[in-house]
Amino acid sequence: MTQYPRVPRGLPMPAVPALHSTGDVYCAITTVDGSGRLADRSAVRVLGWEPGDRFDIAVHAGGARAVSTDVGRLRVAANGHLRLPSPTRHLLGIACGDRVLVVAKSEQNALLVYSMATVTNLLTQFEAPDNASVSP
Repeated sequence: MTQYPRVPRGLPMPAVPALHSTGDVYCAITTVDGSGRLADRSAVRVLGWEPGDRFDIAVHAGGARAVSTDVGRLRVAANGHLRLPSPTRHLLGIACGDRVLVVAKSEQNALLVYSMATVTNLLTQFEAPDNASVSP
């Protein structure tokens, strides 16, 4: 039987430069349902928040910040989902079915939520002009 050389599968991947981290940060993109529930529970799990844990949420600079606290007005749902209250969704312009960026910041025990409109606005500020050259 003839042995053929092994051919690598997939496309070659470019090297990704190492980024300086200021702490443990976890990001996920998820959808929001009609009751404000975030479909992805991974960010809540990363923070170690359990069903019934209390938290407070405040709107700031285009996003919402949820912080775990013993006297929080809101609770993590029994199934582990975090729910954005209606006033928070309205202030951020988030509707049923919208996607949001969820950022878990372990050092601060905080969960940040940003609408895709806010993310897009932030990214366009860092976008290179059409005539600029990009070096590796």
